[in-house]
Amino acid sequence: MTTADERRPSGTAYPWHDTAPPVADPAGSRSSIQGTRAGMVTRSIANIVDLAVVALLVAGGYAAVAATRFLLGPTTFHFPAPSSTLLLFVGLGLQAVYFAVTWAVAGATYGDRLLGLRVTDDRAARLRGGRSAVRAVLCTFFPIGLVWVLVSRGNRSVQDVLLRTSVVYD
Repeated sequence: MTTADERRPSGTAYPWHDTAPPVADPAGSRSSIQGTRAGMVTRSIANIVDLAVVALLVAGGYAAVAATRFLLGPTTFHFPAPSSTLLLFVGLGLQAVYFAVTWAVAGATYGDRLLGLRVTDDRAARLRGGRSAVRAVLCTFFPIGLVWVLVSRGNRSVQDVLLRTSVVYD
């Protein structure tokens, strides 16, 4: 009497080991969009994520100021009550610094990384300090410039056109 394993040809004792697992994302599909400029939707979602990061940083700063005030005078403590104008300017300044530093150091903000984007110069290299700072100020104080992506054939915002930069899929 023969067993089931003896009836199979040699090397096929476990047929599921012989088949290759299915590939979820073949390299060909990734490379087809890699390096192409990102559109309005992807860039907007990345900016919303970055806005949430900056809001968390502002909230953390508020908590740090409140904790410091409590530690310095616990008997007379009251929560700080900054004006909405002050919070707006602190948030905008923090956003500009966040953009400039992340673009110069890593080539992408957290939102960009999450969506697979990278900010590059006209030679497809990471932005240097000066250009990333100017781009950060323009993107922070003139965010409507992103809408130009909708009419630009090359998916470039006003900031991209002025500074010869691009936001590409990484």
